[in-house]
Amino acid sequence: MIQSEINPQLASHGGNIMLMEVSEEGVAILQFGGGCNGCSMVDVTLKDGIEKQLLEMFPGELTGVKDITDHQAGAHSYQ
Repeated sequence: MIQSEINPQLASHGGNIMLMEVSEEGVAILQFGGGCNGCSMVDVTLKDGIEKQLLEMFPGELTGVKDITDHQAGAHSYQ
């Protein structure tokens, strides 16, 4: 679902996400990469876009999403 639905949308901005794990509470733990790493709009993208899509597609299985990306500028950030 992430590779076929979400990442193509993020690719238009040079970004992507990876699912790192799903917690026992049903929270999808995500890591942003590419142009999303360090982007000021990542919180909006996460809550208003990605979380809504995932909760609609997996009702009863997922309860939310969490971003574990280090968004501070540095060598790891997309440039």
